Amino acid sequence: MYENLYKMAGNVAIPEEKREEFNQHVLQILYKGGIRKTEQVELDGKSVTVVGRPVPDQQGIVSFDYSIFEKKKRETATYNTNTGKLIIPDKGYREFGLVMSLIMTMQEAYSKGQCYLMSKDKPCRVDGYVAIIKGMLGIDLDFSHRAKMWDMLLFLKNIEEYENVTAEIIWDAYSFDLCPFIPEQFFAVYSIDSKEIPIPEEPFCGEKNEIKDASAGKLKYYVYQIICRLVEEKREEGLEPFLKKLLDADLSGRKALAEDRVYGTIAEVSLYVLPSVIVHAYGAALKRDFWDVWKALGIKGYSEIIIRKRARRDTVDEEERWILPFYKVILRQNEDEFLEFWEDEILHFSEDMKACLSDWEQRFQRIRLEEEPDIENYLVQIVADLDRDWGCCLVDKAFITEFIEHKNEDSYKKALLLYREIMDEDTAYFPELTKKQAIRWMIRQNRYEFDFTAMSAFQSLLTNHKHRFEILGF
Repeated sequence: MYENLYKMAGNVAIPEEKREEFNQHVLQILYKGGIRKTEQVELDGKSVTVVGRPVPDQQGIVSFDYSIFEKKKRETATYNTNTGKLIIPDKGYREFGLVMSLIMTMQEAYSKGQCYLMSKDKPCRVDGYVAIIKGMLGIDLDFSHRAKMWDMLLFLKNIEEYENVTAEIIWDAYSFDLCPFIPEQFFAVYSIDSKEIPIPEEPFCGEKNEIKDASAGKLKYYVYQIICRLVEEKREEGLEPFLKKLLDADLSGRKALAEDRVYGTIAEVSLYVLPSVIVHAYGAALKRDFWDVWKALGIKGYSEIIIRKRARRDTVDEEERWILPFYKVILRQNEDEFLEFWEDEILHFSEDMKACLSDWEQRFQRIRLEEEPDIENYLVQIVADLDRDWGCCLVDKAFITEFIEHKNEDSYKKALLLYREIMDEDTAYFPELTKKQAIRWMIRQNRYEFDFTAMSAFQSLLTNHKHRFEILGF
């Protein structure tokens, strides 16, 4: 039931000059979000399933089907680096689905055409996703399309699936810190779902040449009063044809219509407000629903108006922009599962993981190569046992590849011996059983939950060259 909860409305169109930057961000989100691609590799004469970082193929298509944080394989999804298109047949609603929503949030922010992240049948707030992306990539996003609230509402209303979207829903989706506030756009959606026009504290009652200085709220009520008088005086017969012409006219056309002796004042107002303001006043005067009137007029609506005062954008210092750590969003208490992504920053490790890192350092130094392990055979067994016996996430292909390339080096041999020790811990307490029997019958169900995390974490450490050298010395 949650598979299609989040989706995009409209078409994503990443500008050519931004495409490379955007693609790199998407690849980083996939990587840091734990999204991988499964594949088969030949190892010691056996085919084993591993995962690798999603990267573009020769056609520029990035494929992925696995979440290391869910330990779950899904149907293959794709991202097209040439077009920015994301195809997700099996999104889910956990870690995999979250990462897909992060990418869709990026698509909305970067797209030069109108497109919006939707939750069911209404626009989804993006503040939280932006805070996660800020934590992952260190970048700030803005959403210029959402700043144009009237354009957003009209765009969604013209899509059958979203025809029930209201002005209030659009306002709820507005993000103060992520886009500028445009008064003309706000007043274009303000109260249009009401059949009544708000009465200003000081209604406008000036001359035609003073209209340019009046607020949008006052002008709406002013037009409403004009139309009400026309109706009362039974002079509204030509008003609807005039409005049809006016509301689809460009700025110069509306300036010409402002010279009309009967309806010219309404045309003068249209120079400074978006068309919904006039349609709302017209509908209220006739006691009709705004959208019924809009559809009956059969208009697309003009978009160019005279901006009397440029909207000021309140900037937010980069340091003050909200950051939401990914590990907290996926309900982890710490970053024990994030050793692979450990760079220069200090991760939030549990006390157990800190103890493990110290323990692994000491144990690695004590290991002596009294036997010459068959690296490929060791790797096959480790891959199989992590999956079948311990239910850990699939092993990284980079781990396999590196250890095969260095199979004759003692440090790599010692690392695998230590890995085997970690996995086989406590089996010595059951000498009457084989190791597999001891693990499956006795140890697995009684082992501390952290131990399963530690087994995967050790593999992540082995692929993290910087911190592997600090802890294991190679």
